[in-house]
Amino acid sequence: MAKKTEEWVEVAQTGQDEEALLISGLLHSQGIPSEVEGPSNAAPLPENLGAFGMSRVMVPPDRAQEARDLLARQEKEYRRSPKETSGE
Repeated sequence: MAKKTEEWVEVAQTGQDEEALLISGLLHSQGIPSEVEGPSNAAPLPENLGAFGMSRVMVPPDRAQEARDLLARQEKEYRRSPKETSGE
């Protein structure tokens, strides 16, 4: 992982730790260092804390635009793909 000699920047935010970990994994798979900051790193808290309950995906500043572009492409591809329907 890249050294955190500078402040990393947020490229994604979600209310679920698992989703943040998936996003971080996607970034890592493309060679972009990332870390998840959020509730899972703290003591157990109630689920619905607004912004305090958010998990943030952080990357080095020099990789932030690359990470945002990758996430935007993934989102676009997801929205374009046919949705599975249950009960068929």
